[in-house]
Amino acid sequence: MNTSNQIPDDIIFPKPVPVKLTSAEFIRAIRAFSVPSSLTAMWHLGQNSWVLKTEEGRVIAIDPYLTDFCAGGRTGVRNDKSRILPVFIEPEDFDVDIMILTHGHADHTDPWTIERYPRKANTLFLAPWQSTLVLKDAGVPANRIELMHPLQTWKEEGLEITGCFAEPTSNEELNHMGFAFRFSGGRVYYNSGDTAKSELLSHVRDFGVHWMSICINGGYHNLSHWEAAEITALIQPKIAIPAHYDMMPHNVQSPHMFKKSLSLLAPQVEYRKLDYYEAALF
Repeated sequence: MNTSNQIPDDIIFPKPVPVKLTSAEFIRAIRAFSVPSSLTAMWHLGQNSWVLKTEEGRVIAIDPYLTDFCAGGRTGVRNDKSRILPVFIEPEDFDVDIMILTHGHADHTDPWTIERYPRKANTLFLAPWQSTLVLKDAGVPANRIELMHPLQTWKEEGLEITGCFAEPTSNEELNHMGFAFRFSGGRVYYNSGDTAKSELLSHVRDFGVHWMSICINGGYHNLSHWEAAEITALIQPKIAIPAHYDMMPHNVQSPHMFKKSLSLLAPQVEYRKLDYYEAALF
């Protein structure tokens, strides 16, 4: 059958996301997932929320936004600013060894997620200064918080996490950061966090990035899909993953637009969009 005139599936956006696993089932599946040697597993929870699991079994979260705080605060009442994705894992079920926070905006450092997270004393939190204030107010013990700066590296066997520069997108939150992760075997993942366009982001190229995720939505002074492709071209990873396009109805951006921009500005970089609930291996 000739399908040349059919619209590719990823252009139809946004689409409802069905709930495939309960909260408890999903986190158990992550904890039980066996990561092959020299690889890292990765799950997307929407916005800039990610879970990574190393071959050693270490589970890392980035910017877990597990509530609807940006819309209804702690009330749980939905309104026209509410998330369009389900909450894949409830804060009470969440279970990670390290939590990375890129900046203090509530969809990245969510106070309600942290308040409800029961494993504060067993998780290490790496965050810039304004995020550390939220962590302290949410009850995280001071000895579990590591203040991070650009080019500062935290190390543990088989893992190095280095802060990267990010251009702040508003003047009330000036501590934006990205992070570079070097795993066993030398593969490097870069998470842009929220950032505006800046030539200084080219410093990430020095890490030798294998795969990266980057915000593409263009709202609130973040990178547009075209600017995200420009920055990807500066960094030259092997794989680029869109982020921050799928959470709020007033702030969505079809990831297909990033795919198209990437094909024009960095055609040698592989585009990959992660499916919810599914583990991707890098």
